[in-house]
Amino acid sequence: MTDEPIVIDMKRTDQISVFIATVIGGGAFVAFLPDLAGWLLQLPWVPWEEPLRLAVAIDQKLSPWALAIIGGLLGIGGGFLIVHDEPTVSVSADELVVQKGDKRHRFARSQVRTAMIAGKHLTVRDRDDVELLHLKLDTRREVAAALREKGWTAA
Repeated sequence: MTDEPIVIDMKRTDQISVFIATVIGGGAFVAFLPDLAGWLLQLPWVPWEEPLRLAVAIDQKLSPWALAIIGGLLGIGGGFLIVHDEPTVSVSADELVVQKGDKRHRFARSQVRTAMIAGKHLTVRDRDDVELLHLKLDTRREVAAALREKGWTAA
């Protein structure tokens, strides 16, 4: 085993894909929002009549291109939030570090009895079988392989 930690996080291409999808999706949604609001106002059972009227009124003030640009900017913000909230896991022979957003959890090997993937979650338990961390991961296979490679007990 080497001392070099294995770091599992969102790949750069995935980050770019998220930003592209949120920019396009946000731009398209906001550009077509006045049309969607107008259609929804025709339905008698739809709530939020005043916000929908506001969305229709915005269409009279701004061009569809301006709405698309505003939606794209909102999409950039949404993409940043998605990427920022994706967990990063670092596994070494001596410690396990998990960072999600601004929260960072650091576990020394001496305080952990088991670190395992259970279902779709990374679960870390101490020697008294108290759950220290239970976190949903999309990179389960990579984290499980890193835990095995660094010799962490996975019960």
